[in-house]
Amino acid sequence: MKSSQTKLYVGCSLTHAPEDFKTEVEGFKELLRKQGNEVFDFVGLENGTAEDVYRWDIGHCVRDCDVFIAICDHPALGLGWEIAEATRLNKPVLALAHEHAAVTRLILGAAVAEKNIRFERYTSLADMIPVVGEVLATQ
Repeated sequence: MKSSQTKLYVGCSLTHAPEDFKTEVEGFKELLRKQGNEVFDFVGLENGTAEDVYRWDIGHCVRDCDVFIAICDHPALGLGWEIAEATRLNKPVLALAHEHAAVTRLILGAAVAEKNIRFERYTSLADMIPVVGEVLATQ
């Protein structure tokens, strides 16, 4: 039976991100779940092999999500790969970055050049719940 919940994948840096950031991302994911969404979890830094991470994050999370939320606060080659794959699959991408985060011009430019990418700055991830709702409303 197919789920009627919207499937979201929230991607971000794990390798180079501080613990308080990762904790905030987990809280954001919980808020999204409380809104009635199905939110995919990533394998993380400790579970599975490198191949498991690739197959899960790209083969399941990016491929099967309805919307990909990319949090671009910290450097992440994996996140860049996920954004590129989501774009290739024509998935809606909501790229978020803290108002003080340095974000590569490639992401900023992609949000202008690619119709399925939207970029927003935030002060608190929790404040982005209405923006996620706007993106979901256009699906």
